[in-house]
Parts: sequence; C-alpha cells; structure tokens
Amino acid sequence: MTAARTTTPATDTAAAPAAATPGGRTGRRVRWRAWRRGRPFAAGLLLGLGGLELVGVSWVGLGFLRLTGTAGAMSWTLGALFVVAGVTTWHTPALRHFAGALAAVLSLVSLVAANLGGLLIGFLLTAVGSALALAWIPLTDACAQKGRMK
Repeated sequence: MTAARTTTPATDTAAAPAAATPGGRTGRRVRWRAWRRGRPFAAGLLLGLGGLELVGVSWVGLGFLRLTGTAGAMSWTLGALFVVAGVTTWHTPALRHFAGALAAVLSLVSLVAANLGGLLIGFLLTAVGSALALAWIPLTDACAQKGRMK
C-alpha cells in the first residue's frame, strides 16, 4: 500500500523561508559561496575597487571637475577599463589571463598617466588584483595538478 501525499496549494506556493543546511546556512548563502569560490572573486573585487579609486581621486580631489586635462581623462579611461577587467574575471573566469595581463600593463601605465595611479592606492589595488587574476587556478585544475605531482 502506498500512501498518497496530499498537499494543499496554499502550502506549496506559500513563501517559506529558505531551508537551512546542517551547518545552519541558508540555501542562498551556500549558492553565493559556491559562486564566489568558482571564480577569481578577490581579483575582480580588487580590480574594480582600484578602477573606482582612480576615478574617485580625479573626481573628488579636483572639485568635481570631470575631465581635468590628460591626467583626468586617463583616470576615467583607465578606471573604466579596470572595472571592466574585474567584471570579466567574475563572469568569464576563462578570460582571467587576458584580463589579468591587461590590468597588469594598465596598472603600470596608470603610474605615469593618471596621478601616480590614483595616489598609489589605485595602482596597488590593481597590481595585486591583476596578480591574483593571473595566479588563480580553478578547483578542478588544481586537483588534476595535484594528481600529476604524486
């Protein structure tokens, strides 16, 4: 004999809280952690923050003048490129080498062209972010390399 499961539509469609995992984490938090660990998250974050810092220094430091000569224009251009490189590392981890190499070269260019790379803070953020993007290895590749080393 099989017992039939009877449910009412109200219980199936009601907004129930997310089911907690044994560790007490909700499903949304587990999905976020899995997404974050599956890509060079720290690299993209540092690249984006460095780009925003470059723009912020030229914008706020000079009294809201959007383009103040060559350095201001380069700060906005390089800042936008760093943000794009950061988003690229998040959404397309396979392009992390291209985005990391481009960000490494542009971070050196920002020293000369954009107010010492955003008063050296933007330069340091983007240089570390580009290094992390170039050094990141997906989990499956890391496991395969460990197997080859044995």
